[in-house]
Amino acid sequence: MYLPMGSGVTDPGYKEKPMDQDERSGRCVMKSKIILKRAAAIALAIFAAVLSGILLVDDPLLDDCGAGTVLLDRHGTPLRVRLGKGEQDCRPVDSDRISPWAKRALIAAEDQRFARHPGVDPLALARAFGQNLWHRKRISGASTITTQVIRLAEPRPRTLRTKLIEAAKALRMEFRLSKEDILVQHINRAPFGGNLTGIEAAARLYFDKSAADLTLAEAALLMGVPQSPARLRPDRRPAAARERMRYVLERMEHDGYITAAQRTAAERQPLDAQRGRRPFLAPHFCDLVLQRHRQAGTCQTTLDADIQHAVERIVARHHPGLHQQAVNGIAVVVLDVETGGVRALLGSPDYEDRQHAGMVNAATALRSPGSALKPFIYAMALEQGLITPGTRLDDRPLVYRDIRPENFDGTFQGEISAREALILSLNMPALRLTEQAGVQTVVDTLRALGFTTLTRPADHYGVGLALGSADVRLLELVNAYACLAREGRYLPYRLLESDDAQAPPRTVFSPETAYMLADMLGGRERSMAIFGHVADAELPRIAWKTGTSSGFRDVWTVAWNPDYVVGVWIGNPDGSPTPGLTGADAAAPIAGDIFRALSDSHSQRWFAKPAGLRERTLADGTRDWFVPGISLAAAPPPPDRQALAIIEPADGTTYRLIAQSPHEQSIGLRARTVSTQPLHWFANGRHIGATSADATLTWTLQKGTWAIACCAPDGSRDMIKLTVQ
Repeated sequence: MYLPMGSGVTDPGYKEKPMDQDERSGRCVMKSKIILKRAAAIALAIFAAVLSGILLVDDPLLDDCGAGTVLLDRHGTPLRVRLGKGEQDCRPVDSDRISPWAKRALIAAEDQRFARHPGVDPLALARAFGQNLWHRKRISGASTITTQVIRLAEPRPRTLRTKLIEAAKALRMEFRLSKEDILVQHINRAPFGGNLTGIEAAARLYFDKSAADLTLAEAALLMGVPQSPARLRPDRRPAAARERMRYVLERMEHDGYITAAQRTAAERQPLDAQRGRRPFLAPHFCDLVLQRHRQAGTCQTTLDADIQHAVERIVARHHPGLHQQAVNGIAVVVLDVETGGVRALLGSPDYEDRQHAGMVNAATALRSPGSALKPFIYAMALEQGLITPGTRLDDRPLVYRDIRPENFDGTFQGEISAREALILSLNMPALRLTEQAGVQTVVDTLRALGFTTLTRPADHYGVGLALGSADVRLLELVNAYACLAREGRYLPYRLLESDDAQAPPRTVFSPETAYMLADMLGGRERSMAIFGHVADAELPRIAWKTGTSSGFRDVWTVAWNPDYVVGVWIGNPDGSPTPGLTGADAAAPIAGDIFRALSDSHSQRWFAKPAGLRERTLADGTRDWFVPGISLAAAPPPPDRQALAIIEPADGTTYRLIAQSPHEQSIGLRARTVSTQPLHWFANGRHIGATSADATLTWTLQKGTWAIACCAPDGSRDMIKLTVQ
């Protein structure tokens, strides 16, 4: 008795008729054909479903791979990594920053027909379904590199519907991206064990190198990991990882990517894939960048890691001596003059020193500048023609209400040249120049130089600006000095190399003013007097200015030349005083050592003399710079103030503008003098015209507080204050 196959009925007495060999072979062939037909039918059904639904799916979220932020120095050295979505260390890189071996290894190991299929491989589908049906379990899959990208970008439960969606999106992706782009997407998204995503993070953490520099063996080892990241982690499962590497190399040889000799050499290469530490360099600088720039991805900063290391070594050498004097804070900024790029930034001697607020960035903290703002006041006076380096200034006592300011050493010099007054940082001449230039003009100019801390009206600061009545940040102070080093042109400082879409430089001072100021504060003898005369420690030519705030709470030095500006602050983060320290004896040596590290010891590059600058001989025989048509004539000690007097209008007059008047509203300015030469008039430091003695200059009123100054070529001058409401 014979029963139909598959009837489910069994007769205990039934014995199946024995089949001969040919009959058994025929039935096997028939069964194979049936399985293949079913597999083909299923594959065709999938393709039909995919093609019918391809327009109904969205593009994968390829722009978002959960990347963190990677900060690089200007030469590509990693500085800091901020983890991305899900605390993953993901560092996407472009194709040219991935080793070609890694791309070939991926294709050989995962998708040999990658270059020939449209995102879904029909042959792989048929093979997979046939094997799975034959064995009645999942033996192999049919995923391609393209469908794996979809899976990595948009994880879903592993169902038949998921496979259809992934296939549809893979086909769509192949229409939109090149094969190279798809490879890069996969390599940047693949898991490499732990929280490492993408080959750049894996290369950095396992081999301490970039993905572009991976050898054949290293690339094959890493590209084998994504198949099973936990089982094949090279730092924890080195034997399993090397076994998978051998398989990848075998496939690469089989597909013609490498020769047998290359495979053998790669298999013999010793590999020690130890999980390393993420970079943590220039911590205060990186904190600042991450606070201001939230974008994910790789950011190339302006920092130069070599200069940063040099600064850290120099500060580490000076810090113990200062620490013995109960001084714990040191901050340094090094700025590139040409670009405004911050090349080094140190916020404290030790970022990890919690006892002394080491994590606080003193380079951006508010501190009193002491005399460090005086060069800008002198620059304003030079710009307005009120002084030249050789002009004799008055260093005699002044009284402001009940305040009697003094110089640092408690003495007064009497009449002294502007050059010497600035070098000695005398207070009385600086106060007089601030008053003469106009406090409002001084405040406006400092704001134009990038000082964001001057947020109050000019009257709040008064002439005390010359002595440090307004707090500043070291970073902004250094950038303001860079304007002088840039021949009077201001640029905002830069933290990222990508910050190149900035406005053109803004002129704040003339090249003549910038040159005269650098000449006043530069010179070999002045530098050697404080930095030392040792021949083998010769400095490059620099100009420099120090500052010490009241109570010895802050000491400063800012030095510059055509290449760099170096600023140093020393103090305590909590504001406690540093008795006995000055900018000259504490901060200047650090600045000098940094300049030695920055420049060749024999480099003497200096500023070119501007075409508009002339030289003349003063009555005492000294040489002096001046700008024809701008600088006042040089003279010995200034004559009596009453030799020139403004007689119209009266000092302290207040004017009120007539609302909605169709005409300009103006007043007349007139002065009395014994001089026969033209008188020059200034409003808040801006030249507004010239008259002869007793002649009237018409000036259009504008709202505000105005310092009106009148100056004669013999050095006599007078000033009044007006208010226009």
